[in-house]
Amino acid sequence: MDTADRILTTAEELMQTRGYNGFSYQDLADAIGIRKPSLYHHFPSKADLGRAVIGAYRDRMRRVADQLDAVEGIDPVSALTLYLEPMLEIGRRPGAACLCGVLGSEFSAMPEEMQAEVTAFFEEHLDFLERLLARGRAEAAFRFEAEPRAVARLALSLIEGAMILKRSIDDRTLVGETVGTLTGLLRG
Repeated sequence: MDTADRILTTAEELMQTRGYNGFSYQDLADAIGIRKPSLYHHFPSKADLGRAVIGAYRDRMRRVADQLDAVEGIDPVSALTLYLEPMLEIGRRPGAACLCGVLGSEFSAMPEEMQAEVTAFFEEHLDFLERLLARGRAEAAFRFEAEPRAVARLALSLIEGAMILKRSIDDRTLVGETVGTLTGLLRG
């Protein structure tokens, strides 16, 4: 892993556990074991770093959705389970939450370019969930009466909220329990 990748990985971990405003470039340099000027060489500002971290996170999550869209004949319940696995993994890590969920909680205190990335992350996930839920309802895998977009918003809100709550009460089973309950409700 090169220095830029180490910076992005460590910055993501710090943002997931402390938030964007909860760490400094010095904290990041100390965590990696490099000098602070090396950070500025790769990312001239903290906003540049934040945008790059969110972009990498969005890309990883988008690849999951794209891969599921490309699988022929996958049933909607299995697709939902696979789609939510990265969120479940984050839910099992102590003190961590979805990067964009954490950043959403400090949205107004972030640079506009980072706000745009966070908004795009959530819109992409709502779009994917809406498509999956609509298909699942059409195939009778899911049973709900509301519009698929409204159910997608509910589902994402539940999962993001569960990640924040699990940090507050130190319960790493909460996200998995929430996903299980949500899936059960969707299946009727």
